[in-house]
Amino acid sequence: MRFLSFIFPILLTTVFSLSSEPLKVSSQNLTTMSGDWTFTSQGETKPIQVGKGLSLQGLNPPVHGTYKTEFYYEPNHKPLGIYLNRIQEVDKLFINGVLLGETGGFTEDGLYSPNWYYKRLYFIPSSVLKENELNHLELEIHFRNKTFQGGIFRKIPVIGNYDLLQEFIINEDGRDFCFIMLFFGIGAYQIFSIVLKRQAKANFYLLLSTIIFVMWRLPLLNISYTYTNFSFLFWLKVFFTAQTLLPVSIFLFSYSLFQTKFHLKERLLVLFLLSLAFFQTWNIEIPTRILLLRIWEFSLLLVVFFIVRGVIRAAKEKKAEAYFLTVGFICICIGATVDIMIDVTSGKNIYLTQYGFLILMILSGVAISYRHAKNEKELSVLTKDLEIRVHERTIELREKNEDLEQDLFFASQLQSYLLPKEHPNTTGIRIHTTYLPMKQVGGDLYDWVELDDNRLLLLIADVAGHGVPAAFVSSMVKVQFRESTKNINSPKEVLEHMNQALTSLVSRYFITACCALIDTNEKTVIFSSAGHPNPLIYNRIKGKFEIMNVKGPIIGWKETFKYSEWIHKMETGDRYFFFTDGVTEARAENKLFGESKILDLLERGKNKDIKSLSQEIIVQISKFSEEELKDDVTFFFIDVT
Repeated sequence: MRFLSFIFPILLTTVFSLSSEPLKVSSQNLTTMSGDWTFTSQGETKPIQVGKGLSLQGLNPPVHGTYKTEFYYEPNHKPLGIYLNRIQEVDKLFINGVLLGETGGFTEDGLYSPNWYYKRLYFIPSSVLKENELNHLELEIHFRNKTFQGGIFRKIPVIGNYDLLQEFIINEDGRDFCFIMLFFGIGAYQIFSIVLKRQAKANFYLLLSTIIFVMWRLPLLNISYTYTNFSFLFWLKVFFTAQTLLPVSIFLFSYSLFQTKFHLKERLLVLFLLSLAFFQTWNIEIPTRILLLRIWEFSLLLVVFFIVRGVIRAAKEKKAEAYFLTVGFICICIGATVDIMIDVTSGKNIYLTQYGFLILMILSGVAISYRHAKNEKELSVLTKDLEIRVHERTIELREKNEDLEQDLFFASQLQSYLLPKEHPNTTGIRIHTTYLPMKQVGGDLYDWVELDDNRLLLLIADVAGHGVPAAFVSSMVKVQFRESTKNINSPKEVLEHMNQALTSLVSRYFITACCALIDTNEKTVIFSSAGHPNPLIYNRIKGKFEIMNVKGPIIGWKETFKYSEWIHKMETGDRYFFFTDGVTEARAENKLFGESKILDLLERGKNKDIKSLSQEIIVQISKFSEEELKDDVTFFFIDVT
């Protein structure tokens, strides 16, 4: 016991003597400056801890004071520097009374210009140092913001090799920059997804979130100040504006992913947050800016509530995306809660939120990819089901088409029975007919009635439209023509009788027709037209064409229509060409075949027999129409012998 009572004071004295020795500093390595600091303010000096805020040590803003300490410099032929991390809010560094650097300051008109984002790394030239002697370090600071901790609060200063300190900051920036690049990668993926229009709205809000996050982190990089000319105030606006917008974009993303409808409460919350972000872009005082930040932090509770509610609803609907996002939102909530608590208590924000946000971004990409895979799987199932249905429907349609083709075949056979099969026996004339329906059946019709050996009453008609309906109406036209000719021999009276009978039956299908009475005994042809193309007449002996200018209203419009007649003196060698508009209106690239081509063909074929000339006309019309008729083609020749 006597030995212990003797040795203990000696050991205690030794410890105190060792602790009181000045800190030895060399530019060859790094040394932490943790102790023997004092702080002088308003003429009062007292011990102070570095790495702990001034406000936590009883020094509340506004504070203007000086940190002081001493160190013993051991010379080495390498650059010396000191790393102070971020200081709130304006500082000047003095070594042995020489100003070596400053961050922030006051303008000539007294305007306060802080910068608490910039990481202070100051170079200490050997010319101001005392080798192998004590050196005095003074750090003058201005601390005014009542919401901050103040002074050297984030980390304990480090002094030593300047290159190592600079490398340390570069590594910190590099790590944060790589982190930002991760978000750029996630954003690029969303751009491709938006271009491909896959979940475009959710992808857009996720892309917006990554961009806003990047803008939020940029002000914390030293390279933002080193390699740009933007002021601290500019980066301050960017930081707070992006921070306020970030939950808005995440909020919109979650709603778009779950396809949740926006109600009035959600719209008002988004509008409120956008308003806060808008105010952060103004040139407002820093205390006001921090007050807006506190309001924003409170509003995050509402954002979290709505997002959690949406996730729970999605989970109840058994949407797998909800489970992915739940993990991400939990990580963000934990990170944000820890960040806010640390920021309020010590100001040493470690930004855990960014890691939670990264997890959310990754899981969001996974959720969207899962949604895509799920949609593709469902689409594959639907496609297979559709293929089966299409196959079944195709078989069904093929069977119905075969039935329809068979019905059309019978219809075409029936229609062919409506057309005269044998040439008339009228003396003094020779006739040749041509009928080409656009489809299997058509609306064109020609017919004649032999009144006696010298008289022939003929009709050519064209029903508006094609196919079965037009063919059905054309059969009615034939019936009425035959009915009319039982007691009537006048072409105009035949047309009037047909018009009265058909108007009430075929009001939707207008009919053009030309009726002619050929009398070889009287050598006359009496024409009457119901809006039909005029027949062409060629006299071989005279060697010229005539076009009958015959006019009249179409059949099927009004029952009261009256028709007129024209008489043409028939001579030996005359050739009459009756046709429907399908001949002259054959189309190719919006061009019509036209009467001029018909006249040219008739002129060049004036010495050909009517059968050969008819075949030539069919060939030319088919060639002009590229083998695809756009209308029924019907015509016939009558040669006077």
